[in-house]
Amino acid sequence: MTTTAATATIATLSDILKVTTSELDSALQQMGWAEEEIAAAAERHPAAADTLFHSWPLLKPTRVLISTEFVYRAHCRELLDRVTAGQDTRPGTAAEACCACCHASLIAPLTSYAAGLYLRTWAKAFPDQVMFADMHKHHEELEGRSIDDLATGLRRKLTIEDRKLGTIECSGRHHGEPVQCRYAGLGLSGLPGDAGRRRSMTARPTTPAAARPSTTKQRPPLPDPLF
Repeated sequence: MTTTAATATIATLSDILKVTTSELDSALQQMGWAEEEIAAAAERHPAAADTLFHSWPLLKPTRVLISTEFVYRAHCRELLDRVTAGQDTRPGTAAEACCACCHASLIAPLTSYAAGLYLRTWAKAFPDQVMFADMHKHHEELEGRSIDDLATGLRRKLTIEDRKLGTIECSGRHHGEPVQCRYAGLGLSGLPGDAGRRRSMTARPTTPAAARPSTTKQRPPLPDPLF
């Protein structure tokens, strides 16, 4: 390898290392923010602390602007509050909607009701970040219904189908420390309240065919339940 080629290779590897280190630092920083938001949500809703701890997979950043701290924290808070309330976690959050509006505004001017949606979602996601003052009130008064329709469509487009809690399995340890987690060793569904526990523990045992009493009249098979 020539000196020039070797120098180029070293420069390339150095660039790769810098990028990788930067991305790793960013990921670790976001993990710290997510853990802090989970802890804060558990303080607000102590009865749901176990479910909130296992809601970590829902907090994966989804858009570039979500890497901004106050944006990502708002995104996490909304999802964790949905978990506590037993709401669908798949539709887009207000923070994600703000990111989409911001991106759209960089491509072309927003329509009046699209600007109203931007203002509305900003006020919901970042109430402590005063940016638009009370401008959104004028849009709400004039175009509230159009904003509602646009918000519904945008949340639907931002839906992430696999962003939901499935079966939760816990080893009985959180962050390496032993805990009394209601999911430990049970593999319950991540349903609100104790619904997962009830569903897994109240299923009727199946009676072996040989132990069933014989009948002369055969009943037609019942359809599978819808839910």
